[in-house]
Amino acid sequence: MSLSTLEAYDLIRFAEAFEARLVTASDTLMDKEGLAPEKGWMATALGLIRSGLTPAPALLERAKDLPELEEAREEFSFQQQNLWVDALEKLHAGITFCASSRAPVIEALFPHLKFPQLRRAPVDSVNEFAAAYDRRYKSSYVTRIFAQDDFSFVRPVVDQVARAFAAWQASLSPANLPDAQLAPLRAELISVGTRLDVAVRQARLLAEASLVPVPGTFDATGLAAKPKRRAGRGLPFGFEESNPEMPPAQADDELDSAESDLPPEEDGSEPLPSPPEPQSATEAPPPEPPVESAPVEPPATEIAATEPVAAEAKPARRGRKKAESKPPPETT
Repeated sequence: MSLSTLEAYDLIRFAEAFEARLVTASDTLMDKEGLAPEKGWMATALGLIRSGLTPAPALLERAKDLPELEEAREEFSFQQQNLWVDALEKLHAGITFCASSRAPVIEALFPHLKFPQLRRAPVDSVNEFAAAYDRRYKSSYVTRIFAQDDFSFVRPVVDQVARAFAAWQASLSPANLPDAQLAPLRAELISVGTRLDVAVRQARLLAEASLVPVPGTFDATGLAAKPKRRAGRGLPFGFEESNPEMPPAQADDELDSAESDLPPEEDGSEPLPSPPEPQSATEAPPPEPPVESAPVEPPATEIAATEPVAAEAKPARRGRKKAESKPPPETT
C-alpha cells in the first residue's frame, strides 16, 4: 500500500484516537466475569496499537514542519491551543476546589471566564488574553496568595500553563528543515503510518471477536470506524474523498441517476408534469370510437316532468301563430 505523507499523518492520528476507544472497550470487558480468552485478545489488540504508537509523538513533532503538511500543522496548532486552555481550566478548578468558588483570587486572576471562546479564538485574541492573564498573575495580590502554603498545589499547574502556552506559540511558526532531512523524515513517517494501518486493522478484528459476548459494545465504543481520507487541501480532518477509480463522467452519470430516483417529497417541491411523448410517423393514431347519431331518449321522469309544460305552452303558441297569419275579415 503506497501512502503519501499526508495520508500517513492521518493514519497516525487515527491510531491515537483508536487506542482511546480500545481502552474504553477493554475496561467494559474487564468488568465482566470470566471471558478469559476474550480478555486476552483485547490485551493483544491494545499491545499492537501501543507498540506501533511508540515513535509517533516525537515523529509528529518533527513531521509537522514538512512543507506539504500545512493542514496538519494547522491542526497541531489548534490542538496545542486546546491543551493550553485545558491547563487554564485545571488551574481554575483547583482553586475552586481547594478555596471556594467565591475566593477573591479567582476574581483577581480570572475576571472573565472565556474558556470555550478561547478554544476557537484567533491568534490575536489568544495573545491578548494571555497577556492579560500574565499581568494579573504577576500582580502583588495574586503573588502573595499563591505564596501561602494552602495554595502550594497551584505552582505545578501554573508551570504547566506556561509550558502549554510556549508550545502553542512554537507551533505557529514552522521550522525550516534542511533538504537533507526532508527525504528521511518522509520515509520514516510513511513507514510508521503503514505499520499502524496494519496494526489498527488487526486490532479491530481482535476487538470485535473479544466483544462478541458483550452485544453492542463494539459499535458503541466506535471501534467500527475507519480512517477517512481528505477530500483535498484546505478541508478539515475527517472528510472522505470520492472514489478515485471512478472516472468523472461515470460519477456524474451515477449522480444524475441517483437524483432521478429520489421521490418527489424529498426536494420539497411538486414534480413537474412530464411532456407527452411524441408519436412516430410510422405509428398510426388509435381509431376513434364511432359516434352514434341515434337520439338519446331522456329518462321517464324527465318526460313526465316536461309534458304538462309542453301541453300548456303549445296551444298558446299555435293559436298566436294562426291569429297572426289569418287575414283580417272584409267589411261589406
